[in-house]
Amino acid sequence: MATILIVDDHEPNRLAVGSVLRRAGYHVLEAGSSPEALAVLHAADPVPELAIVDVRLPGVSGFELARLMAAEPTFPRIPIVHVSAEANDPGDRIRGLEGGASAYLASPVAPEELLATVDTVLLAEREASIVRDERSFAFDLQHAFLPRAEKLAALQGMECVDLAVGYVPAMERAQLGGDFYAAFAVERRVLLAVGDVAGHSLAAATVMVELRHVLRAYALEGHEPHRILQLMDRLLVHFHFEVTATMCLVVLDVHSGAMEVANAGHLPPLVVSPDGQARYLPVHGPLLGVNLHHKAATTARLEHDQVLLMVTDGLIERPRIDLAVSLEELRRRVARTPCAPHALRDALLQHYSRETEDDIALLAARRLHTPSGRVP
Repeated sequence: MATILIVDDHEPNRLAVGSVLRRAGYHVLEAGSSPEALAVLHAADPVPELAIVDVRLPGVSGFELARLMAAEPTFPRIPIVHVSAEANDPGDRIRGLEGGASAYLASPVAPEELLATVDTVLLAEREASIVRDERSFAFDLQHAFLPRAEKLAALQGMECVDLAVGYVPAMERAQLGGDFYAAFAVERRVLLAVGDVAGHSLAAATVMVELRHVLRAYALEGHEPHRILQLMDRLLVHFHFEVTATMCLVVLDVHSGAMEVANAGHLPPLVVSPDGQARYLPVHGPLLGVNLHHKAATTARLEHDQVLLMVTDGLIERPRIDLAVSLEELRRRVARTPCAPHALRDALLQHYSRETEDDIALLAARRLHTPSGRVP
């Protein structure tokens, strides 16, 4: 059973509440003041899973104790049930609950109500802990799937590209997502891609990893961008017929700036110039996984001072807002942002990730000047 800390300056109250909890099988620790409670918590092993705290404690109040417990970095999250015989008007209750308390009881409290409240709070906290753990695991696993920009930049042939990447999971989800980015060199060219496998699950993440691997394999075999998309489409149709995905694929010649751009149902890439201009490349095509023809790539050019920006729809899609409106808002925001990959990434993620209901993957790339115009 759980360990519960009772904090009350009246010993009879501690004895009464402690007796009810002990009879129910809980292990009980006691403290008569806020400083004593903090000392008990620091010494406890294991740390209590719940604290029942009187509001009107001498010196440091129960409200302030709750704040101190939440601010102490060495403590895990400890849910608090406030109890008071005097501070029971709506203002007191609101103050306690807004301060982080899970429940607020009037003293004396009936044993049945006390136990029901304790059981409910402990169950809710355990379920919340499971969700937090699952989300943390999903976040770590997703980042393991998607290499950091420093690792990408260290790959052979990537020395000519200033690269910034970002991934942000949907804030309310613990599941893995299917958003991804990729960047690697193939001979004198660099392949850049951003994609999104439909769904939020381990299955979607598994398909995402598979697509990233075959993307590299098809590129190394020398296939043209639209042919790579066609082969990936066939793979999904044959092995994952229930799955669809989007992808924007750019092959960049880092010496000349020539680009081949192929798109499979994804948001078009933006080319951002230092003079405040930002324009979408007019490239479109069918989703992956629907067995439709992919036309030849569109050609474009990226000048040395320009940045190529590619994002997944989670960055800008919002309920009840037309996608065209969101795309234009993104274009205008990008045009007002310093034209550098890391500055763009940081500014966009800071602005958009606060309200997203979907995962976000982002890639920004700029050609670097090289000595004598040579590509390493």
